[in-house]
Amino acid sequence: MLVDHFLNPRNAGLMRDADGVGEDEYEECGDLTRFYLRVRDERAAEVRFQTYGCGPTIAAASAASELCTGRSIEDVVNLKAEDVESALGGLPDDRRHAAHVAAGALRGAARDYLRRRDGHV
Repeated sequence: MLVDHFLNPRNAGLMRDADGVGEDEYEECGDLTRFYLRVRDERAAEVRFQTYGCGPTIAAASAASELCTGRSIEDVVNLKAEDVESALGGLPDDRRHAAHVAAGALRGAARDYLRRRDGHV
């Protein structure tokens, strides 16, 4: 799964007029991931991402986007790095940060949506 998501990333790209945007970074190597959410009926109807970093970070963002598409915003807010790593079939110890960056960025996008929804932009 890891190599497939790296070579064929799903849902990559910018989203105009997203309902929520979040990003996270692993400062030790500069890996950065930004997620965009389109929310319908309190579910992540569309998930897109942009990422800058190593192959595992690209793969983690791709897997996380598939993992969260169609899920409730509450599920996305509670996404764990372990969920992303499991979806990839595991990560090498020195690349586990990739799952943390992807999960953190997605949680941030979900929280951004909730702030906007509740009028706290």
